[in-house]
Amino acid sequence: MTEAKQIITDSKNVYLITSQEPEALACTLALFYTLKELGKNVNLLTEKLPDRLNFLAPSLDFISYPKNFVISVPNSVAQISQIYYEKNNYALKLHLTLEKGDIKKDNVAFYFQEKQPDLIICIGVKDYYKELSEKLNSFAFLMNSPILNIDNSKDNKNFGKINIIEEKSLAEIILEVSENSGKEYSKCLLTSLVIYTDNFKKNLTANIFKLTSDLMNNEADLKEIVNNVYKLP
Repeated sequence: MTEAKQIITDSKNVYLITSQEPEALACTLALFYTLKELGKNVNLLTEKLPDRLNFLAPSLDFISYPKNFVISVPNSVAQISQIYYEKNNYALKLHLTLEKGDIKKDNVAFYFQEKQPDLIICIGVKDYYKELSEKLNSFAFLMNSPILNIDNSKDNKNFGKINIIEEKSLAEIILEVSENSGKEYSKCLLTSLVIYTDNFKKNLTANIFKLTSDLMNNEADLKEIVNNVYKLP
C-alpha cells in the first residue's frame, strides 16, 4: 500500500481503466475526482456509464479522454496528394485525393496517439490483456506504462507492477490508496459501497458501517444514492 501511494504521488500523467461493473466504475470515478484535485492529468477509459450511475458525473464530456485521434493510411497502399475536409451540423467528412493506389477499409488504421502515461491504474479488471485487448488496439501507447492493479477478486491475474488484491469492497481499498474528503469523492465511494452490499443486505462488516458513517459525514447523500442506484421515485 505504501508503494502504491508513492507511485500515485510521483505520477503526473495517469490513465484509469475500469471494468464495466458498477462497483468498480463508481470507485474509479472517486479516484478520478481526487486525482484531479491533486493536479494530475487524468484520463478515464470507459465506454459509457450505466444510467443508474449518471448522477455521479455531469456527462462523459466532463471526464478527460484522449484527444489526439489518428487516421493512418500506409504509403505502400496509396499515395495521397491532397486532403481536405467539410464539416456541418451532422458530420465531418475527410476527402483524400489519391495520386496512385487504392484504399480499402482494411487498409485504414484508427488509433489514439498520446504521451505515454506515468501510471495506469486498473480497478476491478481481472485480466488486463484479455479483457482490454480490443480496446488496446486503439491505445497502444499504454502498453509499456507501469500498472497499479486494484481488485477484490481472487481470480485476478496479478498483471500489475503493483498488485493490491484484497477480498473486501473496492471502496475500502480505494480509501486506503487515496485520501480525500471532497463531496463528489465521498458520493462515489458510498455509491460503490451501496452496490457492493446490495443496499446493505450482504457483505456487511463493522468497517463498512464505519466507512458509511464517515462518507455521510463528508456530505455523501445516502438517500440520493439509493434512489439513483435502484431508480426509486
